[in-house]
Amino acid sequence: MMRLFRRLISERGSVAVEFALFLPVFLLLVFAVVELGSAWYAKQMLVNASRDGARMASLLNPGDITNTDVETHVQTLLTQAGFPGSFTVTATGAESSAGTLVSVQVDSTYQLPMLGALIPSSLSAVNLSATTVMRHE
Repeated sequence: MMRLFRRLISERGSVAVEFALFLPVFLLLVFAVVELGSAWYAKQMLVNASRDGARMASLLNPGDITNTDVETHVQTLLTQAGFPGSFTVTATGAESSAGTLVSVQVDSTYQLPMLGALIPSSLSAVNLSATTVMRHE
């Protein structure tokens, strides 16, 4: 009986050591999943905004809309949606005639706040980009 009791006491410390070794790796994995999910959500915001801008430019008559109008529309959508960070919008072809292609590109650099503090600076930011091309009707 005494041997069993001594064995249980000696193993108690090893569990604490194993937990101390495992916990940082586990927390890094959890934070990575959360932050990459957040980056994916930001990417989908860019995709939806570029798609909406290209659709707007392709449906309106060339005299009724300019490339600047499309860029302003996309910027307004992203700002109202609470997009994290800065972005650039480039629209081309909105002023062209029917049958030509309309293109809207949105670019952004997404900062990984928690992982950026733990990993090298070259991996602390992700470049996000979305381009939508539609035919002008």
